[in-house]
Formats: sequence, structure tokens, C-alpha cells
Amino acid sequence: MKPTLLYLILAAFIATAAQAQITITNASFPYAGDTLFTSVDNLPSGNYITGSGGSQSWDFTTLQAPFPRRTLLLPAMQGPGSYAFPNATYYASVNANLVAYYRVSNNMVELLGYFGEDPLGLGVQSASRFDPPVVQQRAPLNYNNTNESQANLSLAFSANDLPAGVVDNLPITPDSLRIRLNIQRSDVVDAWGTMTIPGGIYDVLREKRTEVRETRLDAKVGFFGWQDVTDIAIQALGLPTLGPQTTVNYYYFSNEAIEPIALVVANEDETQVQRVEYKANNIATNVQNIDALKPGVWAFPNPAIVNVRFEFTNLPAGRYKLKIHNILGIEEWRKSYYINGNHTEKIDISALRKGTYLYSLSDEQGKTITTRRLIVVRP
Repeated sequence: MKPTLLYLILAAFIATAAQAQITITNASFPYAGDTLFTSVDNLPSGNYITGSGGSQSWDFTTLQAPFPRRTLLLPAMQGPGSYAFPNATYYASVNANLVAYYRVSNNMVELLGYFGEDPLGLGVQSASRFDPPVVQQRAPLNYNNTNESQANLSLAFSANDLPAGVVDNLPITPDSLRIRLNIQRSDVVDAWGTMTIPGGIYDVLREKRTEVRETRLDAKVGFFGWQDVTDIAIQALGLPTLGPQTTVNYYYFSNEAIEPIALVVANEDETQVQRVEYKANNIATNVQNIDALKPGVWAFPNPAIVNVRFEFTNLPAGRYKLKIHNILGIEEWRKSYYINGNHTEKIDISALRKGTYLYSLSDEQGKTITTRRLIVVRP
């Protein structure tokens, strides 16, 4: 009798555990016509990397973002440069100067490439295709699945296509340049459980992706063949994206959403979480199109009590001043920053009294880029 009872208890436990280990199906794949809503915390504070294993519970409710981001997935044939991606299913804007093309099949979502700004931001407009494509999602996806993949991209162009002055600091005068990108990726579905984010609770599988991305720059001068000038270009042109870069990304997938419930981006040794992107729930107002984010700054939380984050978006490289004034126009606080693109700063505002303030951002010429309201409250 005892062995029978023990067997029943064990069988019930195994059955319960098996039910909890979900399988991610292609129902989670995005398609043309869908809209993705995501938020990004560029200054996450907390333990967002845990060990592998099953039946975990992740609490990401402390994540903060100034606004939800809307990404439209549009039919590929309607996109700029669609001629270069005849097999694409949809395209999506990455920013105002770049779109990405994707192909969806029964068991895979693949990134085919980009149209617009070149991968190094040198100012060349063209189509960049991966060979083979970069796998974005797989289905079915199960706990303990592992996959190895690689992708290459090569883009050659005349030096005359570059904006004036770009190559003036190079010790050579190239006739042509070529960008080479190689991606080596190792994926393992290492955990499953329940994830809680602002506005939702989901059953998820976690896929850990370790990616080594190496970008090289070649030059052709006269009748000499292609020569690797990566090391020269790093010093002369100040391109930090050249050379090898390793990142570890944790994707949390659910059958309940076409967006990953969360994406944790960490450095190579996982000692620093660089950002967390997550599904935006309870969409109401202040939604920003991903391709229409204007240069500026956003304060959040707002109203704020002790600390406030300022998120700078899409700013050209340069020096900027952030100021806080009271409603009488008297300056209460200021700080200068060097910013190139996006940046987030956390500021202690405990010295400010309760009330309404204005914060403004100006460039190094003194031109005001944006002015918005900040409300300070006290418990």
C-alpha cells in the first residue's frame, strides 16, 4: 500500500511540474499589421540575473520608463528599400534613419537585414543583408533547448559616398571601404517560471543568448586588395563599435504576447545590467513611436519625491545643460553633460521644496531644445 501511495504522490508531482514547463509556440510570432508596445529602463537597479532552473519567480515590478514605445510592423512591400529583401514578411523602424526587415516562417522569425544608415553610422545609406539571416525567435521552444548560430554582413561602398570630412583623419586615402560584421551566438533555454512586470503576470521560458559580435573595417587603395584598417579607424575615427563585443541577453518569452515579456541586456561577465526592455501594459497616453522620438529629455517618475531620472533621447554628440527652475523663473539646479544619442541620469531632488518646476535642456550654443514640467511632492 505504501509504495502505491508514494508512487501516486510522485506521479502527481511530476505531472504538475510538466504542466508548468510551457512550450513557446509560433502563436508568439509577430506578423505584418501587429504593433509592439515596449518600455525601456536604461538605469535598472535590482537583481535581474538569476541562476538557471525551473519553477522560478521573477519580480521585475521595480522597472521604470518615461514612456511606452510603439513599433509598427508593416508589410515588407511597403517599406523603403524593399527591393533588397524580396522574401521579407514585414519591416519595422529602428530609428528615423533605419528600418529592419524580417521573415516569418512556421518555426522561425529571422532578421534579414537593414535599409538606411550603415552599421557604423558613417553616413552611407544602403541595404545591408545578413548571410545567413539572424534568428530572432524559434518555435517550438522548450526548456533545455540549445542552438548555435552565426551570421555575416558585408557592405562595400565608394569613399566618395561618405559625407565630406569623414575620412580626413585616416592616414590613407581609400578608394573604397568595406564594413564586415560577424555574429557568433550560443542560445540555451535555461529557466522557466512566472514573471511579474508592471501591469502583468506571465508564464515564461527564459532563453540565454551569448553573442560575440565583431565589426571590422577594410579599405582599398589603388590596385591593392582589401586591407584591414580596423585598428587605425578606432583611433582615427573614434568608432567604439569596431572590434569584438560580447553581450549576454536574457529573453523571457510567453505565449500570451508577441513581445518578449522582458529582455535583460548584460555585459560579458554579467556583472552589469545595461538595460531592461519589457512589455508595456495598460497603454493610455504618452506613447512614442520608435521612429519619431525627437531629441529631448524626459523626467520620471513625475511627480517625484526624492529622486528623479532624466532620460535623454536621440541627441547629437555634444555638450548639454540641464536646468531646473521654479515657477518664478529662478534657477534651482543645473548640470552639464556630454551626450551622444541616449543617456539616463538619476538626480537627488530632496533639496527642492514641494511644488511645480520647469526643467529645460539646452545645447552648447545655448539653444533650448525642450522645456517640460516637473512636480515635486513630499510624503
